[in-house]
This record gives sequence, C-alpha cells and structure tokens, in this order.
Amino acid sequence: MKVLVCGGGISGLIFGIAMGKNPNVSVEIYEAAPEFLPIGAGIGIWIRVWEIMEKLGLAEALKSKTASATTPDPIDALIFRKSDQPEGLEFGTLVTNGPFITFHRHDFQQTLINHLPPSCKMHHSKRLSTYTTLPNGKIRASFEDGTQVTCDLLIGADGIKSTVRDNMLRQKAARYAEAGDFEAAYRCLKANQPVWAGTMAYRGLIPMEKVQKDLAKGNLTLEECHIQHMGKNANLIVYPIANGTMVNFAAFYHQPDKVGTVFEGPWVANVSNDELKAAYAGWEPSVQSWLKFVENPSRWAIHTIEKLDSYVADGVVLVGDAAHAMVPHQGSGAGQGIEDGYFLATLLSNPSITARDIPKVLAVYDAVRRPFSLEVCRRSHLNGSYYTMNNPDFKYRLAEALPGTPEQEKILKELAGAIKSNWEWAWTTSFNDNMEAGLVMLKKMMANPGAYSELGGVSAVL
Repeated sequence: MKVLVCGGGISGLIFGIAMGKNPNVSVEIYEAAPEFLPIGAGIGIWIRVWEIMEKLGLAEALKSKTASATTPDPIDALIFRKSDQPEGLEFGTLVTNGPFITFHRHDFQQTLINHLPPSCKMHHSKRLSTYTTLPNGKIRASFEDGTQVTCDLLIGADGIKSTVRDNMLRQKAARYAEAGDFEAAYRCLKANQPVWAGTMAYRGLIPMEKVQKDLAKGNLTLEECHIQHMGKNANLIVYPIANGTMVNFAAFYHQPDKVGTVFEGPWVANVSNDELKAAYAGWEPSVQSWLKFVENPSRWAIHTIEKLDSYVADGVVLVGDAAHAMVPHQGSGAGQGIEDGYFLATLLSNPSITARDIPKVLAVYDAVRRPFSLEVCRRSHLNGSYYTMNNPDFKYRLAEALPGTPEQEKILKELAGAIKSNWEWAWTTSFNDNMEAGLVMLKKMMANPGAYSELGGVSAVL
C-alpha cells in the first residue's frame, strides 16, 4: 500500500512516525515549503495527547524541549483574572490532571522530523495542484512543478487553506450538481471557504533575559500557574517555552460583529506596538508592562473551517487543520491533529489491512474522529466567548453588576465554573478509549464487509 501525505506539518509527521514500523505500507510526505524554518510561536498539548507521545517513543526527546512537567498529577494550571480595569481581580483557579505542556512550535516540529523513520521519505517544494481518482481506484496527485504521483491513499494534512480539501469538496459539489442536488453542492462549496472568527491574535516571542529585571522588581508576573487575563472583547496569556529561554506572548482581540465576515488583507502581518496597546487600553498595569516588550507583534486574523459533513472521499482523507481548523481557546488544535494522525495510522497498521480495505478504514476514521474533533471545535469557540465575556449567559449580568460587589463575585465564580466544565474533557478523558472504539468498529467491518450502514459515530459528548 502506498500512502501520500500532502503537508509536512504536525499531523502529517505524526502519521509518518506512527507508520514507521509497518513494512507493508510506503509513506511519502510532500511538503510545499522548500525547507522548515525556525519560525512560529508557542504550542501546547494536554496529558491526553502526551499519551500518544509516549506510545511513539517521543516523550524523552520532547522533555528536553519544555520546562513543563509531564506527569498526570493534579496541578494548578491557570489563574483566571479580570484585567480590563485599573486593578485586576482573580476569580478562579483551573486545576487539571497534568499541565498544559508547552513548546516552541519549531522545536516540537523538528523533534518529529528527527524521528521520522528512514522508510518515510520527505519531499520539499511540492505544492499540490489537483488530484484525480483513476478507474482502478488509485489516486493520482499532480503538483505545480509537473510531478505526478500515484498512491492508494492521499492524506490532506495541508492546513486550513488545504488544496486537498478544495479538490475534494469541489469534486463532491460537481457530483451533487450533476444529480440535481444544488443545495448539497452549495453546502460543499461554502464549507470549503475558511471563515474569519472575528478575532485578531497578537503574537510575539520575548527572550527571557529581556524581562528578568522587571520580573525581579515585580513589574511583571510569570507564575508557574499561568494567568489567563480576561476582559471585555479580549484576553491575554504569557508562558515560557523553549525550555524556559523564551516567553510566548499571545493576546486576542475579538470583534463580535465581524464573526463570519470576509477579512480584507493578509491573514498574518507585522503591526506596530501602538496597535497592540490600543486593544488593551485601560487594562491593569501588569498587562501594560507585558505589552511594551512586544515591539513588533505579528497580527493573525484567526480563521476556522465550518463544520464538514465528512472528512473522507474515495481514497482521500483530511486530518488536522485541513479538516477542523479551530479557534485556539482550549489549546487543542495541535492535539486534535496529533490524534487524527495517530488514529489513522493505527487503523492502517492492522496486519490484515490491504489497499482494498481503505474505504473501511476511512469510514471508521470519519465515524470516530469527526464528531469528536467537531465537538472540540465547538467547545473551543465557547471558551473564547467566556474569555472575552461575550457569552450571553454572563455578558449582560456582568455589565450590570457593580465592581467589587458580592453580585459580581458570584457571577465571576459561575464563569470560572463554566470554563472548567467546558474544558475538563482535555485532562479527564483518554485517547485510548476513542482508539479502542475505532479498532472495534474496524474489526466488525472486516468481519462483515457490508457493515457500512451499521456504522455509528462515537458519542461527541466528552
């Protein structure tokens, strides 16, 4: 069996590593970039995803790239602080099983690259143009440089602007239109377009040595338990990465009336420090102190993918951001991509699986991974509404409550509880349960080839 992975990001690399011990499957990764550059900001994973790192033998190498603990012991992970006022107010602590394990994205990605098996070949400067399903069921991928590759399975791990997804949904739309189902055709084309979440992320990396004096004087706060600064239409967090040598700065400014609109201009741009400061005018001094260290922030227009009806087509499957790009408010985007790649590789590693069984594997993948990842997307969006105090359950009550009153304290306590309840799946559930459900489904389908109609999705209630 030959598998072509389009995209050398985290999801695709995890798949390549996980398939490394299977001599019956050939894996090649085709990456659009000419090389991997040491760029990017911080990323993190929860203990649920760390289980996969341990299974893949990556844990020890990754421990050297993070200052975070990696045990599942209960820990104070986040302090909630209302900071859009002259004097901030702490109103809750998030206790989790295991911490949010943080890395510089490049360190994390490079560790994965270093652990790719020799059997997994990486090709650079290969940007996909189109793919075609051949009469024999194989997939022919065509690249912009004229390269053509035939494979049994094409994996779209090419991010939110996925060319694989674009081809998949356009082909589905054409088939719907031919059958006269123009509503379904429209849904396919609409779902293919990333939508602006109405949020700007201001990001920066600060050398730890630059802030040491201010930390010592108490002008800045960088606790082991990270602080989630929250306020009307905005939130902000800082935490150490690169084994404690850098501080990752991430600030989010939300415009509710812009959700779902078209963002005009480049999605990523360097902007002035003044623009960043304007978004946090009137916030408490500790926040203002952090802002001054981000001299040239990069501004990211956060986009997402609308809910897809399916992550699969004949011989083609989407993973990671290509399938379910989400807002970053549960720190789970990278983790869900890792789960996708590992889940798919584990199904394909069944020794009885051949190329003719790919439709069964993809049906199981879609039945398990799609409802789960879409539920994480929903919860991430909900967390964002809590952080920016735009959630209708709290928005108007907080606006009416006077600062420092028992009524405000009561509402903020409820808000902290809502965040925890919405998020605790990340450290109270196990990926192993989803994996086992998928393996059981696949076993049933292998025993009963006509079982497609019996396949039911895993509950998305986390």
